[in-house]
Amino acid sequence: MKLEKGILNKKDVSIITEDLGDRSVQFTISKEVVDRDGDILRANGVDFSNYMKNPVFLSFHNSREFPLGKVTKFWVEGNAVKAIVYFPPIEELSTNPEQASEKAKLVDFTYHCYKTGMLNAVSVGFIPLEWIETENGFDILKWELLEFSAVAVPANQDAIAEAVKSFGDDFVKTFIVKDGRRISASTRKVLDAIKSCGDEIEKCRNDLKKIVSTMNELLAELDDVEEEVGDTVELPESEDDKSFELPDIE
Repeated sequence: MKLEKGILNKKDVSIITEDLGDRSVQFTISKEVVDRDGDILRANGVDFSNYMKNPVFLSFHNSREFPLGKVTKFWVEGNAVKAIVYFPPIEELSTNPEQASEKAKLVDFTYHCYKTGMLNAVSVGFIPLEWIETENGFDILKWELLEFSAVAVPANQDAIAEAVKSFGDDFVKTFIVKDGRRISASTRKVLDAIKSCGDEIEKCRNDLKKIVSTMNELLAELDDVEEEVGDTVELPESEDDKSFELPDIE
């Protein structure tokens, strides 16, 4: 990871979730532990004043899509950054819940994934303002929060996510406990596959951008060549192009 002032960075982190009822989930985003990138986000160094002017909860950093929820509260408590996200029910997003849109269903599905602990990761998009380079990464002392997004796989492996037993014991028994997190092995495999696909898609996008840039450069060079050639000239006729008449045969 390379830090530059004014440049957007994205970091996936594990979270602690707490269902507050009324379709709201509380997230404990950061507890100042070293993530797998070797970095630490200092809780007391976050500036979220601009973010709270439009505090939407995105899906995989996709700002062009309809958001999944709205952040109703964001604050720092001790060494932890916390947020409360409200997920609108299908009834609020559809005039006819029986024919709800796929997006409304996705919002509802995401809410239950976090509510039950099936998902226990989010991602923060931020601009680093002040940091210290360490042996393994960066100690980010001050940072401005730009976006807050749902993701499948976190970078922070030490934070704990607590599943809420709202679906009953039978549902919870299908989960295995690892590092304080409840998530089924099959679900983890699916989420890892989704993350891998996302990485490949991002790589393809970057490759396509490079190809388009190269093509534009080549087209620009062709335009320069045409300008240098200038007006066209007519070539003289060759012997093969001359016409002739056949003699009459009596």
